[in-house]
Amino acid sequence: MDTVLTPSEALKALEDCYDALLEALPDARQAEDTRGALSNLFSGHSYHPGLDALMDKYVPLLSDHVAALALAVQAQPGPEAQAAALRGLERLLFYPKPASPPEEFTLVALEGHGLPLAPLLSPDAQRDLAQRYARQTPPRRMMPNQKKLWKLLAGK
Repeated sequence: MDTVLTPSEALKALEDCYDALLEALPDARQAEDTRGALSNLFSGHSYHPGLDALMDKYVPLLSDHVAALALAVQAQPGPEAQAAALRGLERLLFYPKPASPPEEFTLVALEGHGLPLAPLLSPDAQRDLAQRYARQTPPRRMMPNQKKLWKLLAGK
């Protein structure tokens, strides 16, 4: 992005993008071909063409929106900017439980995109978020991207 947005504008763009992803998630899961899924089940490969296409579309967008939010918070520091960074990170970490394991895994994979926002939070906000995050997903069950984010938030 060439223009630096305000923290609230950048947060709104991130939330709108993430909402669009959540809305598209069930349809993407339904786009799978059962015969292809069965053949790939026996070959040992993942087969989620709808989810793969969704990730191809939204991963770069979410990365751009997170980067824009981080830039906005750095350009206009203050309590309002910190609140926007916190809300953006919370949006990526605390979402409604998806209907299926592949959908859930898709969202878990996106949690790590919040890494640029974590250092922008106050130490108290980081600790609080780390505790809430660990209650949702115990660290021993976290995927590597989740654990990396949690460790950063927890100061470990």
